[in-house]
Amino acid sequence: MTIRTLHQVIGRNDQVIGEFMDLKQAKEMDNRTDVLYFLADLMEAQGISEQQAETIAEHVLNDEVRSEVITRLRSVKDLPTSAVTES
Repeated sequence: MTIRTLHQVIGRNDQVIGEFMDLKQAKEMDNRTDVLYFLADLMEAQGISEQQAETIAEHVLNDEVRSEVITRLRSVKDLPTSAVTES
C-alpha cells in the first residue's frame, strides 16, 4: 500500500490553482497567488477591471519582470513630510 499526500493551492472562487506533491512548492505557489491577488486588488481599486488587473499582476510577477520591478521599487525613497523647503 502507498500513501500519497497532495497539496492543492486554491484561488478565488474555490478554483484549483495547482496541485503539488512537495509542500514547499505548494507554499511558494500559495504565496505567489496571494501577492497576485493583492496587486490585482490594488489595481481594481483604481478602476481597472478584475481580468485586466489579474493579467497585469501576472505579468509583474513573471520571473524575468519581477526582479526588475523589485530593483526599481527599492530605489524609490519616501517623499519628505514637508513640501516646503527652507532657505
